[in-house]
Amino acid sequence: MIQRLAYVFLTFITIALIGGCGTNLGRNLEKTIDSTKEGLTDSKTNIEDQLSKSCQDTLKVSDDADEVLRLVSSEGNTLFIVDGKEMGRAKQLKVCINSKAKHTVVAKPDGCDEKTEKMQPPYDFPIYEFRFMLAECKGTPSPAPTPPTKPKKPKHSSQSS
Repeated sequence: MIQRLAYVFLTFITIALIGGCGTNLGRNLEKTIDSTKEGLTDSKTNIEDQLSKSCQDTLKVSDDADEVLRLVSSEGNTLFIVDGKEMGRAKQLKVCINSKAKHTVVAKPDGCDEKTEKMQPPYDFPIYEFRFMLAECKGTPSPAPTPPTKPKKPKHSSQSS
């Protein structure tokens, strides 16, 4: 059982390192992996500190926000609204949410219909992507297609001599 947990832990850490290489958090995760390989199971680094500080430089939805949520839109200049609070306009935006609460996210790109998404924990992959189709956007209308016309056959004139 302990070995299975160790493998799951190492797998999770490896996946996290792929996205966190070169960062302080990534380096700390590497230290944890090395300690685990050496048999140290109670190897505390400042991973918890880094995770809690990740919201310090991010727009907070509420005072109890503790997890970064990345919002992505297929359209530029999208207004993101989380729980009724305007968070900003961008194609991608990071906001900090309460990881234990339900949230409502609205994406409103210029010239497109808005989309609303209700989210609830657990936030396993804190990235949410809004995709807007052409039919949902009211950009400049393209001219209606015209049906092809049949080519007219040239009239043969008969000359009499």
